[in-house]
Amino acid sequence: MDTRLPARLGTLRQLEIFMKVAETQSIARAAEALYLSHSAVSVQIRKLAEAVGLPLHEVIGKQLYLTEAGREVVASGRELFEAIARLDGKLNDLKGLNAGSLSIAVVTTAKYFLPRILGPFCREYPGIDVAFMVGNRAQIIERLNGNRDDFYIFSDPPDNLEIDSRPFLPNPLAVVASAKNPLNRRKRLNWEDLQEQKFLLREQGSGTHITIQKHLRENGLSLGKTMVIESNEAIKYAVMADMGITILSAYVLANATEDGLAQLRVKGFPIMSHWHVVNLKSKKLSLIAERFLDFILNRSRDVLPMEHIEQQVRRALARR
Repeated sequence: MDTRLPARLGTLRQLEIFMKVAETQSIARAAEALYLSHSAVSVQIRKLAEAVGLPLHEVIGKQLYLTEAGREVVASGRELFEAIARLDGKLNDLKGLNAGSLSIAVVTTAKYFLPRILGPFCREYPGIDVAFMVGNRAQIIERLNGNRDDFYIFSDPPDNLEIDSRPFLPNPLAVVASAKNPLNRRKRLNWEDLQEQKFLLREQGSGTHITIQKHLRENGLSLGKTMVIESNEAIKYAVMADMGITILSAYVLANATEDGLAQLRVKGFPIMSHWHVVNLKSKKLSLIAERFLDFILNRSRDVLPMEHIEQQVRRALARR
């Protein structure tokens, strides 16, 4: 009987499933993300643990925790899949651009525009498989730290990592209210005019929150009443219901008329920032990744509704 670990281990799929469980800290969430049943995930995790010969996780209360063996399996699994990805990239480079994969992870607001960039790119290279992950800033930084994707999209890239960060698109942060809000009828507002409004904001640590706080500090401004909501979509619907006002990327206003939203004409706004495409400096880009980088840096404005976006920016800046 062969007692070596490679001979005992099951398929790479078992390892992939376990790594998703480790990422989500939940068998149920991993099953949902992988489009599998709860029992199917549990069976594969049990088989992998049997092959390793040690328990990989434990549940205390309702929280799932990795054992020391589980953490070692995850760390080695990442190295293994990175090696496979490098091999896949090299083989695809030899084949040309008729096959291969591209993985991109983005903060939540970027989901409003990135599909418009990915669509034309995928039509040019139909043989490429694209993985597109969306998460909050902390989740995307974790993926970046683990070198789990080819590229990451941030509005405020982390400054404590060895990364290449390239701005490619303006990201104006506007004051947004329900079209029914009485302030929308005023042609010019000062920050003081907003003090009685409740601000619906993203959580601390989000790129939008960091940029807003920096702007307020630099201009000696402060917020009044606030409510923290950890989702741009939830904030958008709360503003539509006139529960308060917010400061969000102007990309949320792409369908402002239909959504019943309005950009308030506040002095000093919008806050001007940029979207950045990011990768680790140590990342060896495949030919596919290099083509996408060129596409997003040089052609994204051609495939996005830039006229509408820039019109929103010009109108706001004209009222500063």
